[in-house]
Amino acid sequence: MKLRTAAVVLLLLGAACATPKKEPPPKPFAVTRWEVVVEREPTPQHVRPWFVFGDGLLEGFAGCSHVTGRYVQDTVGAGAIAIGRLNVERAGCDARAQIIQTHILDTLQSASSYSITVDVLTMSGSGGTLTLRAAPATPAAPTAPGAKP
Repeated sequence: MKLRTAAVVLLLLGAACATPKKEPPPKPFAVTRWEVVVEREPTPQHVRPWFVFGDGLLEGFAGCSHVTGRYVQDTVGAGAIAIGRLNVERAGCDARAQIIQTHILDTLQSASSYSITVDVLTMSGSGGTLTLRAAPATPAAPTAPGAKP
């Protein structure tokens, strides 16, 4: 009897260990703040380039300048995207940051597909691949005593 109980326990433990870990669901494409993955901080202010997509509009910071634009994505979930002309509010920055910004904007402008795996957005096209990571969620501001949430 003890041998049978031990065998059942071992089988259950083996099954629990063999169960694959579930990967968290991917971050949503829209409304997530996506930070461009760069080797080093590209600006003197140490602000990572970032973009937010939603309702056909994109906005962000490319390393030196604020950027806005329009995009169209497929409606069947194939991961296709077309980004229209980007409006760039030119701002002064050092030569290295300007080179990084130009590369980011050229790659973004040429993107024709995207995919999301957990918290990593990969955009690819004729200009190369741009890797972005979902920015950490900022904690909600504390509510003042007596205030309604």
